[in-house]
Amino acid sequence: MMSNFPRLTRLLRSGDPVRICLFGSSTCEGVGASAPENGLCPVVERTLQPFMPSGVTVINRGIGGNGATEMHERLPQVIEDRADLVVWQGGTNDVWQDLPVSAFIDQTRADLEVLRGYGCDLGMIGPQWSQMMEEHPRFPAFRDAVEALAIELGLPFFNRYTRMKSWCAEYGITREELSPDGLHLGDFGYRLLGEAVARWIVDLTGAPAV
Repeated sequence: MMSNFPRLTRLLRSGDPVRICLFGSSTCEGVGASAPENGLCPVVERTLQPFMPSGVTVINRGIGGNGATEMHERLPQVIEDRADLVVWQGGTNDVWQDLPVSAFIDQTRADLEVLRGYGCDLGMIGPQWSQMMEEHPRFPAFRDAVEALAIELGLPFFNRYTRMKSWCAEYGITREELSPDGLHLGDFGYRLLGEAVARWIVDLTGAPAV
């Protein structure tokens, strides 16, 4: 059975180190964490290390407030990273911008196709389940557009929205305990998300369990 992350799978089987780029907005940047080491990228890297003994580097290409337009402008940086896997995260800040959802889809599709042309694996993380997003009437269209685009392009999709709901049920906590300011994750939320994203990556590479 073909892996969803074939490049990473080949590197792991050959014992080579891997480079992963998390490309997005405040979630990738780690806004809301008490310290940089408690943000998403460091948690993903630490969680992946036992599964990738030859070395793994997680590159943080997150800037808070970025939408599809700003991410497009930063695309050359991501290309220059020469990552083996690029995990795209977005669809939140665009809700507050004037960009129509159709333009968001077109821009994001085009950028992902450019990245795919460089031979890296690609995955997508959907928007969050938070009070500020739920209260915005434009949010459902953008939330659904990200998953639909992942399906269209045949890319692995991490459904953060449903995962956050499940974590609240599993741990008996409120949404506000995950996102104390109503939008960004706190340390506990980043730990849950980072560990889950790392396991998602591992599962899609067939990396040996430890």
